[in-house]
Order: sequence, then structure tokens, then C-alpha cells
Amino acid sequence: MTTLSRQLFASLGILFAGAALLPAAELNVGSPAPAIDVEHWVQDGEGAFKPVTKFQKNKVYVVEFWATWCGPCIMSMPHIAQLQQDYAEKGVQVISISDEDLDTVSEFLERDNGEGETFAEVTKGYCLTTDPDKSVYSDYMDAAGQNGIPTAFIVGKTGEIEWIGHPMQMDGPLSEIVDGTWDRAVYAEEMAEMQKVEGAFAEVQALLEADKGAEATAMVDRMIDEATKPRVKEMLKQIRGQLDTVRLQMAMQAGGKKAAAAFTELAEAQADSAEGLNALAWMVVTMAERGAPVGEELTAAATEAAEKAAKLDPENGPVLDTLAHLYAMQGDVKKAIAAQRKAVALGGPMAEPMKAYLVELEAKAGK
Repeated sequence: MTTLSRQLFASLGILFAGAALLPAAELNVGSPAPAIDVEHWVQDGEGAFKPVTKFQKNKVYVVEFWATWCGPCIMSMPHIAQLQQDYAEKGVQVISISDEDLDTVSEFLERDNGEGETFAEVTKGYCLTTDPDKSVYSDYMDAAGQNGIPTAFIVGKTGEIEWIGHPMQMDGPLSEIVDGTWDRAVYAEEMAEMQKVEGAFAEVQALLEADKGAEATAMVDRMIDEATKPRVKEMLKQIRGQLDTVRLQMAMQAGGKKAAAAFTELAEAQADSAEGLNALAWMVVTMAERGAPVGEELTAAATEAAEKAAKLDPENGPVLDTLAHLYAMQGDVKKAIAAQRKAVALGGPMAEPMKAYLVELEAKAGK
């Protein structure tokens, strides 16, 4: 498996993180939340919260698992602290649980976070704990078939598990659970569809490893068409975009005509979409700006795609901006300036960076 295809599948972990894929799990959405027996309550929201063993009805709890060595856990801390602050008056208590020894956690809390605060200060608003015997981890993470942290479990007002996933993705579910609009049944259906999608990606991975990128892309397209849940469909579209990037990057390693041919194949699939063609063409611009060896053939193919996009949507500023960049990459500053002036005249949210690029082009031309 190539490094690039590994990167694609590593990124899928983030996209699947909020899906709570729980094959053959003992603990699932709708299960009664197990009582917790945490050994060390290190932070208590500055006295706002008492240690919890059993969950009270009509209150909502977030039980989150973390570790001092876990980068994503540390990155999630400010977000979790903000959520606790936002929901403190609405009966929500956040309980973050490590399974490390007390000294390790205490030493971590004394460290500076790089922004002038200690981690103790960052997490002071919510309950940060550690449970070295791993009993709570076993009752939640192991029972739910979860093997990666950070993972959060939202316990609803009835004392049952309502949601499982990455804490950075729990804002929407938490809001609905608190205000009573959460539909657990719909979420369970979404989970089932997401689980089916994840299982199918083993075949996508095999196709990529066999250098059958077109077949892998076609399979993802079918999955998008067959998806019935909006969030699953949107996730698949994100993956589709990443797959295009990986395929193009893999082709660029070969360079020359092979890279151009791969790009043209991707562009043909977007032949009627100005947005799709522009996204592909801009990908080449971005790669070139990052120092990738794009080459003349690929630049020409990307320029052709951008020109088609401009014909499909002649009043689209970002498309013209992409075209201007590609003309400049080909050394045709005059055509680049003409395209960029049209882009700037159309205005829009990207007007300022477009103006800045026009100034840059005109400086190159000595105007």
C-alpha cells in the first residue's frame, strides 16, 4: 500500500469517528449506561460538580475517555471545556476519564499548553479524572467495541447511551439531547448505514493497492448514489474528493503523460460540472504551490479543464481565478491578467485575495 493511500485511509478515521461503528458490541446506543467507579477525581469544575457513580435522571452526562499521551485528546480539551461552560446551567456534566496513574495525570496538568496556561487551567471547568484499574474503560470502551481515544459517550436524561463518537463532533447531538429533539432511532439507522459503508471500504482499499483507481472511484460513486442518510452521503462525498486527490498524487509520482492521463480521466467524470472541474484544476495549482513536480503535461490538462469550467459558468470568479493561476504557470502572464481582471470584477467572498493575486501578476508584467 502506498504512503498516499495510507494517508487516505488514515483520514477516514476522522470521518468515521462520529459514526460509532459498533460491531457485535455489548454496549450500544439505547443501552443503559453502566455505573462508573472512578478512583481519582482530579478536577471537579472548581467545586461545581460532585463525584458521580450512578447517573441521575433528567441530567445529561458526557463520559469521555482520554490520555496524557493522546494528541487528539489534548487538542479536544478547550472544546470540551467550552461545552461544559455552555451547558453547565442545563444539567450537563462532563466527566473525562484516563486510565493512567495519578502521578502521570498530575504531572501532565502542571505542564504549559504553549499558550500561557497550564493544562490544569485549561480543564478546570469540567471533571477530569483517572481510573488506573481500567474498570470504567472496560465497562464502556471495551463493551462498546471502541479502541481509539478520544471517545465520548453521551448519557441522556433517561440514563441510557444516546450517542458515541469523537468529542469534537458531539456539539449537534448534545444540543438535541439536551433540548429533547434528539431522535435516537434515526441515529441508529444512520449508524447501521455507516457501518455498512466502513465495511465496503476494505474493497476500495484493495482496488487502490492493485492500482485500480478508476474502479475504486466508481465504487465510491455507487456508494454515494445508494446512501440514504444525508450525513453518510456527505461523508462519502468528502471521501470521494480525497480519493481524487490521492489518485492524482499517485499519478504525479510517475509524472509526464501518466499524470496528465489520470487527471483527464478524473476531469471527464466532472465534464458537466464547473465546480467539479474547477476543484480538480485548483488541486494542481495547490500542488504546484507546495513544490510538487507538476510538469507541463499535467498543467496543460488542468488548464483545459479550467477553460471548460469557465465556459460552463463564465460568471464564476473562483473558476477564472484558477484559470489565471494556470495561465501564469504556463508562462502566459498576459492571459493570466485578463482572466484575473474578470475574476476581480465579479467580486464575491474571495475578492480580496483575487485582487492581491492580480497585483502580483501585474507586477510580474511590469504594469
